[in-house]
Amino acid sequence: MTVQLELKPENGYVPEHLFDSSGDLTFVLGWGNYLPGLHELLLDGMREGDTVTNLSIDAGFGRHSPDMVIEVPKENLKKVQNIEKIVPNVTLNLQGGIQVTVVDVTKDTIIVDANHPLAGSSYSCNMKVSSIDRYPVHKLEYEGVGGKDNDDENTAESETPSSSLVSSPFEIATFAMGCFWGVELAFMRTPGVVGTRAGYTQGTVDPAYEEIKEGHTGHREAVMVTYDPRIVSYEEILAVYNDRLAETAPEYFKVDLFAEEEDDDDENPGASSPDSQYKHGIYFHNEEQKKFAHEYISSIKDSRFSDVELMPATVFYSAEEQHQQYLYKGGQAARKGCRETIRCYG
Repeated sequence: MTVQLELKPENGYVPEHLFDSSGDLTFVLGWGNYLPGLHELLLDGMREGDTVTNLSIDAGFGRHSPDMVIEVPKENLKKVQNIEKIVPNVTLNLQGGIQVTVVDVTKDTIIVDANHPLAGSSYSCNMKVSSIDRYPVHKLEYEGVGGKDNDDENTAESETPSSSLVSSPFEIATFAMGCFWGVELAFMRTPGVVGTRAGYTQGTVDPAYEEIKEGHTGHREAVMVTYDPRIVSYEEILAVYNDRLAETAPEYFKVDLFAEEEDDDDENPGASSPDSQYKHGIYFHNEEQKKFAHEYISSIKDSRFSDVELMPATVFYSAEEQHQQYLYKGGQAARKGCRETIRCYG
């Protein structure tokens, strides 16, 4: 989806936007980023050319629930030190890391609000749908994996993507660089990147994260990037990968994550070590990507990165929802061009 968007805070203060809130924006519908309410609005049947004006949408903190305003007897708080110093507007940290705001204090009770401080805040949304493009599903795997390079002409013809899918202007790239959280945020901030997914690649089954950690599925933690080559080239995407690789090196290589992977397993050849999920790799989707990725890997001077693997892109399995846009959900900005420090060495 490409939209012309303008969001203005209403009904309360909203801190600095973690996402781009105005201008021409392109993103993969339903993949997160931006506001959940924005995706919901577009999924509700909006078509190319449709507009909305001054429509109030949730700012992403949920509605204020009266059920989350609780009156607690002081006798239940006997373990709280200096209870007499608790006054309205003070924030209390409860067991389990839950923060509540004191609304009122009576003789026998303390009334607290467990809603998020920004619950109920919203944006006034002006938006026009500029264009809608199909997702390039035929580019999800390396072009040689499907029918294109198949010797069986009948099979090749049956697996040829429809013309509507071929017309998609977007490209896909896949990278592994240890933990997927940090590098995903770096790609989210890159102009021309319209979507990212954290997930698993190079394995043969649809895994759960706990299976990945055991190290016997052959998967890598990876990020799949959907980008607009009219704005950002694959070489520029590689440069983002390289910058993140260099920045994370001091932290990531304090321990030798790949030591066990060098060992041979005579009883179970081909088995991967528990750390193989963090293997670095570039997985090309077409011959042009293969060429540029090979040149990039050949140019790496740091011996610590000499084993970055270069392989064809295979089936990509999306990680669990809690891993998607993890750092963005945790309050780190994903605005295009943002240069704030990414607080994660992955």
